[in-house]
Amino acid sequence: MSSAALLALLLALAADPPATFEQRLREINVQEAKTWELFLDAEHQVKAEFLERPIYLWSNPTKGAGQYGSVFLWVHDGRPAAVGSFFGHPFRGDERRMVHEFHALARAPLHPVCTDGDAKTWTPKAGITLGPLPESPPPEPSSTKRLLQMRNLGRQFGGYMVNFRQQRWELRLLPQPLYRYDKPPEGVIDGALLALVSDAGTDPEVLLLIEAREPSGWQYALLRFSDSSAYVTHQGKEIWTAVKDNPNFAAYNADHTYRVLQKRLLTEPAAQPDKPAP
Repeated sequence: MSSAALLALLLALAADPPATFEQRLREINVQEAKTWELFLDAEHQVKAEFLERPIYLWSNPTKGAGQYGSVFLWVHDGRPAAVGSFFGHPFRGDERRMVHEFHALARAPLHPVCTDGDAKTWTPKAGITLGPLPESPPPEPSSTKRLLQMRNLGRQFGGYMVNFRQQRWELRLLPQPLYRYDKPPEGVIDGALLALVSDAGTDPEVLLLIEAREPSGWQYALLRFSDSSAYVTHQGKEIWTAVKDNPNFAAYNADHTYRVLQKRLLTEPAAQPDKPAP
C-alpha cells in the first residue's frame, strides 16, 4: 500500500467513531495482506488466490502488549499455497510497527511479490515436505468422519516454546482447523491446516498441516510460525524443534519457507488505543 493510500485509510478510520481500536487495526491488516501476490512459477504466470476474509483472528494480551493479528491464506488448485499473519507491534509512544509473517504451504518454491514499494520481501528457497503420520488409521470414506479424524490426530500433538527472555509457554492445539480443503487436488483425499497456540494468548506459534493422500494415507508437516524457539511432541514424545540458532534466525529459517518482516510504522489515529471518556 502506498503512503497516500495508507493515509487515506487512516483518515477514513478516524472519521468512523463507532469503530473500535481492534477493528481499526484489523482493517489495516487486510490492506497490508493485499499488498502481496504469490506466484507458483518464476515467470509469474500462475498466481495463488488470496482469500480476503481472514481464516483466524488472534490477540496477545500477555506477551504482545496489545497485538491484534489476522491470518490470511493464499490457495491454488484446491490446496493452501501460503499462510500469512499480519499485525501491528507496539513500537514507541503511539506508534506501531506493522509485521508481516509468512510460511509456505506449497510443495514447490513460491515466488512472492510485494507491491507496497518496500524493499523488504520474502523469497522461499524450497517447498514443504510432508511425511507419514505415525500410527494413524486409514482415512474414513465419510467427509464428516475424516474431519473428526483430523481433529483427533491433531490432539496428539503438544509442546512448548521459549522466547528471547527464556520464558517458557506451553502449546495447545486449537479445537477447530484454521482451514479445511474445499476441493482437494488430484491425489489428495482431504486436508486441513491446524494451529498450536501458547498459553500467553491465541497467536498461532506452530502450524500443523494434515493431508489424507492416495494411496499413502495420512501425512503431516509441522511448520514454524514464531520468532521464538518451539518444541513439539507427538503422543508425549518430542519429534520436532524449531530452535533459534544459525541458520534458523529469528526472522527466517534455513530455507526461508518461514519469514517475518518488519514493515511500515503506523502513527495516529490507528495506533492509538481507545481511551475511556472522562
